[in-house]
Amino acid sequence: MRKCSFLLAAIILVPMSMCWAKINIRNTKPLVIPVDQYTPKITTEDVAKIIPLDVTPEDSTSKVMSRIADRSFNLWFNSSAVKNSRLGRIAEETQEKLKTDVVVPAESPSGISHKISVRIEAFQAMAKMEYSGWLNAGINYDAKSSETNFEVKEEILDDKRLVVSHKVNKSEGLSMVGVDWSW
Repeated sequence: MRKCSFLLAAIILVPMSMCWAKINIRNTKPLVIPVDQYTPKITTEDVAKIIPLDVTPEDSTSKVMSRIADRSFNLWFNSSAVKNSRLGRIAEETQEKLKTDVVVPAESPSGISHKISVRIEAFQAMAKMEYSGWLNAGINYDAKSSETNFEVKEEILDDKRLVVSHKVNKSEGLSMVGVDWSW
């Protein structure tokens, strides 16, 4: 009832008064619309980084949602705003402390130098170990997908390498032999 009486009074009183306001355009200040420089903008490229484009009909909803959440978190965590924050700097320092290289130098100029690199990427739930010396080998463990990948590479020509790999996850094991070359 209160709203109706206000509306009725406004309809009756406004035409009766017929107030005309005079505005001097020369004395008015220009309208300044502020630009928001702090709210992050989401672009189509950002959406493409979040939504997995290789989804198959066999993928479960929970697997796709997990991938979307993981990609979203990684995009946010790798943004400049987070990397420059205290949390980002602490995470980067922690990540660097979880990397180590062990080098055993060759005893002679024609000898073989051995190097073992260990990387634990806690925020990606991955562990990597690489060996170079007599041959090149690497093992990667992805805790999110419970997958282990082992790979051995041996140079057979100047720009070609023989690759033997074995991948194991919860449901299957896959062994492959191939040739890797760069051109």
